[in-house]
Amino acid sequence: MQDTRYQVFISTSGNEMQPERAVLTQTLVGMGFFSWGLEQRTPLSTSIARRQIDDCDYVVILLGSQYGEQSVSGVGYMHLEYIYAMTKQKPVIVFMHEDPESRESNLHDNKPELKEKFKEFRKQLQHEVDQVFSYRTLRDLELAVRSNMPQMLERYPVVGWVRPQNTQVLQDEIDTLRAKVKQLETEMGSREADPISTVLKVSMHELYSFEYRMHAYQDGNFKEVKPFRKMTWAQLLNVLGSSFVIPTPEEYFSKRMNEYLNETGLEDARVEMPRAHAVSRAQINIRALHEIKMQMRQNEWIMPTGRDDRQRMLWQLTQKGQKLLESNILDSNRVFQMKTMH
Repeated sequence: MQDTRYQVFISTSGNEMQPERAVLTQTLVGMGFFSWGLEQRTPLSTSIARRQIDDCDYVVILLGSQYGEQSVSGVGYMHLEYIYAMTKQKPVIVFMHEDPESRESNLHDNKPELKEKFKEFRKQLQHEVDQVFSYRTLRDLELAVRSNMPQMLERYPVVGWVRPQNTQVLQDEIDTLRAKVKQLETEMGSREADPISTVLKVSMHELYSFEYRMHAYQDGNFKEVKPFRKMTWAQLLNVLGSSFVIPTPEEYFSKRMNEYLNETGLEDARVEMPRAHAVSRAQINIRALHEIKMQMRQNEWIMPTGRDDRQRMLWQLTQKGQKLLESNILDSNRVFQMKTMH
């Protein structure tokens, strides 16, 4: 059996959160996670934090009662790390203090503008992140982590890391499976299953509805809108498939979907803003992105193939996915037909 571990990036406001950070780190390690993160931030450390976020599986925001150190732009480092994690479509879970005002005065920001930024950032997390949990004591925090991190694995499944000492066990399993495949191929002769006629857990023309966000521009102003899009699985495979003909980093799932939504989102935006003339910064809902990826894997259209030299997970079309991509079932007249649910 595989012994899988997951990388977690921890983002906090600063030194005042050291007790909470220690509890969080110890709890995660005890549950089999690896934890990363930077306690001391400088402009030079931003690139390190981004690299760690790129390579992690999950991001944890630990919020107490401070906005924290600010970058030269005036945006807090914790805030910047959250924004970057969202742009990279990383699963985010937030543990925030239930009543920040009740914490000791030395744990609060001194400047009024920082207090206001903290309140706005706290509201932003509550509004944008699905998984937000509160705590009051260190024991509460430990219990919240133990209770909710396993649910993150179920809601946002990732491949994770396999411990090196298990590679021989894995190789034995691979050899056994190869032998079984060879035996089945011998029994079945040269027959090859038609991937189009194979019974799938979703059909090619079944509709999938998902939410995304983008900036829509009208009359010299922009507004963030959150439309819904309906696409068939044939359309989704057509959009994503060409990006994974060769082994490609996992982040290209979100990159390609967001590019496509930027290209086609103007019609969706005009439902709410009839005079909209342009859209930008489209981002698919992170949970929807995971569901699309997992469904395509379950349908045997795409599969993980290993990691690159930066340890990024690589994905590639399967033979079945390639045949579907090349078949007339993905006729362009149907693939680019868009339906919007309101």
